[in-house]
Amino acid sequence: MATPEQFYDDLAPEYHRLFADWWSAAQWHGQVIAGILAQHGIPEGRLLDCTCGIGTQALPLATLGYGVTASDVSKAAIDRARVEAAERRIDVDFKICDVREIRDHVEGTFDVVISCDNALPHLLTDEHLQNALSSVRACLRPAGLLLASLRDYDALRLIRPDGVPISVHGEVGSRHGSGQVWRWSADAEYVDIELFTFAEEAAGSWRASSGTTRYRALQRAKLESLLISAGFTAVEWLMPDVSGYYQPIVLAKA
Repeated sequence: MATPEQFYDDLAPEYHRLFADWWSAAQWHGQVIAGILAQHGIPEGRLLDCTCGIGTQALPLATLGYGVTASDVSKAAIDRARVEAAERRIDVDFKICDVREIRDHVEGTFDVVISCDNALPHLLTDEHLQNALSSVRACLRPAGLLLASLRDYDALRLIRPDGVPISVHGEVGSRHGSGQVWRWSADAEYVDIELFTFAEEAAGSWRASSGTTRYRALQRAKLESLLISAGFTAVEWLMPDVSGYYQPIVLAKA
């Protein structure tokens, strides 16, 4: 079982294989999130992506006018994010750090902090998640906004799916794709996810890799309670049918 750092270090070179076209998908992510931020009075300003991965949200948001600082626990993910930013001439200030210690690694305060793509459920205990939320809140200006997305575990815990079906993209001879196998704990509090990626190197020849890590199947009421305990107010949930985003989003004010 890999730690989040190990899991994303291994995944960083393969991360784009989760999408038909990673940069097109990233631009969509940025546009949807920017629209939500604008609706909440933050059409521009200082933005911290505290779990940025290879930059799927951080890079497009920087192109849309936000001053972006981006951090992640995975050095390999940050290294790749720097490459992706440099290739597109996008200015982002990158940091390598654990989200629980983010306050110690960034300067000043931010108008908004984001954490997308189901990153917070890597924190497996109330204590670890509370530490992260408190550190994030300390990075926000008064009345600054936290925006985070995570899977709909309220629904998923009821049906306990076995995984995510394999998806394949591209033309014959250069196809790529991914799939997931999920293993639930008896009480449905945790789910171990094995993520497969694969690529066609020549017709009939494939290269595959996989990694497994654990998530907490974090329910909305629990996260809302921890946000309030960390000093956040005005907690609001946007479900995909309202936000247009692919995961439920929680918003909270510092």
